[in-house]
Amino acid sequence: MQRTLSALKAACAFRRHLLKHGGAIHITSTAKKFYAVEKGFVRLTSIQSTGRQVTRVLLGRGALFGELPFVPNLEMLEEVALANGPTAVLEFDCLSAERAMQSSLELQRLLIEALGAQLQILSRRLQWQQTDPLEKRVAMVLYDLMCFGGTPCGHGPGYAMDIRLTHEELAEIVGAARPSVSAVLGKLHQKELISSTRSYLCIRSLERLKHQLSQ
Repeated sequence: MQRTLSALKAACAFRRHLLKHGGAIHITSTAKKFYAVEKGFVRLTSIQSTGRQVTRVLLGRGALFGELPFVPNLEMLEEVALANGPTAVLEFDCLSAERAMQSSLELQRLLIEALGAQLQILSRRLQWQQTDPLEKRVAMVLYDLMCFGGTPCGHGPGYAMDIRLTHEELAEIVGAARPSVSAVLGKLHQKELISSTRSYLCIRSLERLKHQLSQ
């Protein structure tokens, strides 16, 4: 996904949005635009019929969202992207990007790869939403977040992710109650698979976390 971001920046004009934590982009009001996460994370949220704003997915560096090139524009719920910590998001014009891709097979290939990787994440979510145990669903979300990159942890072994993720937000993503998710995170702490505070989240062993998904 990060190679796709570099190729888009080289081939297409863009506008950079520097967002503070909680800064918003109202996707449904920006027709013929799509976005790429350059730095940090965004929470894609939708507004339920009750008016409650719910987190659907977290996206990191290189991820794409909005009205994507060559993808049919289906009717969407009211959707908002919220910055999770300091975040840089690039805004592209959909039609201009499509013209650039028509003359670049490499850019087309990279776009397909990026969208394919994101679809795999969404597909896994659909499959386990109602069938997999909660501990596996939580581990899957944490593992997927590592797809967007991590840095060597300064608090011990493993990798750190520069993301603010509350128990409530994680509960919305996995479709469970917050107390249940808090209990699962406590178990993952006890197993020394993760460590976290309000300011950081570390995956202590990516291999052991991956093994957790196969159980």
